[in-house]
Amino acid sequence: MALNIKNREVEKLVEEIIRITGESKTEAVRRALDERKSKLSFRIASEDRATRLRRFIETEVWSVVPEKELGRRLGRPEEEAILGYGEDGV
Repeated sequence: MALNIKNREVEKLVEEIIRITGESKTEAVRRALDERKSKLSFRIASEDRATRLRRFIETEVWSVVPEKELGRRLGRPEEEAILGYGEDGV
């Protein structure tokens, strides 16, 4: 299937890329599309990772936290203890 580009800006970008890289027009377009596909795939994988992380937190972490502790805000001394702050600093 042939690709016919009728956009002057796209044609100009392709010409710039082939001048810099020495690639053919076809190779320049193929690489650009491949790189874009990789970025989009990474974004989808990241969203999937975020979903898996949330599911893990909900099932493995929150499930072992006592009911009365869920939603409770920590006081400053508790936050500092978690962060490792003490009388002598960190």
